[in-house]
Amino acid sequence: MNKIYDVIIIGGGHNGLVTASYLAKEGLKVAVFERRHIIGGAAVTEELWPGIKVSTASYVFSLFRKKIIDDLKLYNFGLKVYLKDPGLFVPFGNGKSITIWTSVKKTQKEIEKFSKKDAIAYERFSKILDTFSDIADFLILNRPLSFSEVEELFKVFRGLNIDENTALTIARMFFQDGRSFLDEFFESEEVKSALIEDAVVGTYASPSTPGTAYVLLHHNFGEINGIKGAWGYVEGGMGSVSNALRKVAEYYSAEIFTNSEVDEIIVKNNEAKGIKLKNGKVIESKIVVSNADPKTTFLKLLKNVELEEEFIKKIKSLKTTGVSFKINGYLEELPDFGYGTSLRPEHIASELIIPNVDYVEKAYIDSKVFGYSKEPWLSINIPSTVDPTLAPQGKFVFTIFGQYVPYSSDLDNLKDKIAEITIEKVREYAPNFKPIKYEILTPLDIERRFGIWGGNIFHLDMTPDQLYFFRPIIGYSDYRTPIKNLYLCGSGTHPGGGVTGAPGYNAAKEILKDIKH
Repeated sequence: MNKIYDVIIIGGGHNGLVTASYLAKEGLKVAVFERRHIIGGAAVTEELWPGIKVSTASYVFSLFRKKIIDDLKLYNFGLKVYLKDPGLFVPFGNGKSITIWTSVKKTQKEIEKFSKKDAIAYERFSKILDTFSDIADFLILNRPLSFSEVEELFKVFRGLNIDENTALTIARMFFQDGRSFLDEFFESEEVKSALIEDAVVGTYASPSTPGTAYVLLHHNFGEINGIKGAWGYVEGGMGSVSNALRKVAEYYSAEIFTNSEVDEIIVKNNEAKGIKLKNGKVIESKIVVSNADPKTTFLKLLKNVELEEEFIKKIKSLKTTGVSFKINGYLEELPDFGYGTSLRPEHIASELIIPNVDYVEKAYIDSKVFGYSKEPWLSINIPSTVDPTLAPQGKFVFTIFGQYVPYSSDLDNLKDKIAEITIEKVREYAPNFKPIKYEILTPLDIERRFGIWGGNIFHLDMTPDQLYFFRPIIGYSDYRTPIKNLYLCGSGTHPGGGVTGAPGYNAAKEILKDIKH
């Protein structure tokens, strides 16, 4: 006789594992089914070549909520994070560059090279981001506020002594574009170049698209080792986050199955009753939670269910076009950005190829016209500079995250070209950049490998119409679905993408609420 679980979770990405851990901790009988041979979804480490371990999808750590780390005691289960300081390095050629440190004072000294006014403004800019960081948990570790609950937010503002101007500046960022937001603070193109990436990362939008100021905000509510807004590298790569979560879930008796692709969510009388795997095996449960994106969940996995036509139309119309590509590989010499190949601060930082904001605008326009950016903006990371577990001595793991390459079924024909123009672009600033081996992942590859619709790293674009009570669609922002006992817990739900753990935490909270009622 088949075992009946209390909860089945489809997909072993980090959010699914967070949900599994919280539910198993409450004594529920939980099972996680992952289609790949490896747990973690897009937070994975893969040994692509002997001794070379790469975070093949997500690659830096900051946004994961401290409450979840503390609740689940993740540091006791193997999580270890190295601070990435400096955070950013932008070369401009001709011996010019800017470095952004975790220290505001240190960064101000850097900025003074370009503008004394901007150095002063940077402190004010940092305070706005820190203020949002202070209220972030209230906003993102709960289901989205309804209109009637917005007053609660103002109570939080008042409790933190946040003045009205700051509160309105943050509120406006939900609709403002990243370019004009930075223009309000800074006059120097170099400073804006260093800060604009956060506004467009993972999103099919340009710096002047309304709502991209919020994307910038979203990427700055994290912390590492108590330092607000800082980013870090996880020892052993991003898969170590998922492995720590797996250990927690199993500690509380959750069962985790890999190489177990779900073919169908079984529904009877509009109530989820379990799943059917690709091999035909049926597993029953009282509750089903999908860590897959909304389109995969509703358009692929609900095969014998008639959902309302209006609901399906809304799901189909969700913006899910992936635009990010990734190159993973290793080097035998650190890139020389004009300061030598010995280990230097820029090799620890994310090295941005963004000479100015117009460069990003042009990259976006090119992608609309040609189907790819002729000159993509790039973020290069070399995590083995701080984490010796990733590569043998004398070898350096690198990842390049770039945009824009919009998802299409034709991308296999573009792969070599994208790799070529990317490496050539890096060599304009570091002529010795010569990967020994590398792989390139286009949005089409991301869809195939990680099972994300359209290869969108956030499941759904992080635009104002797909955030908070609009995510994934109006009426279903509380992790529930039109089918009883079927829930969502992935990045396609509030508060969205990035390795935050928040969607998984919030979904678990709502499920436990329903069980107790």
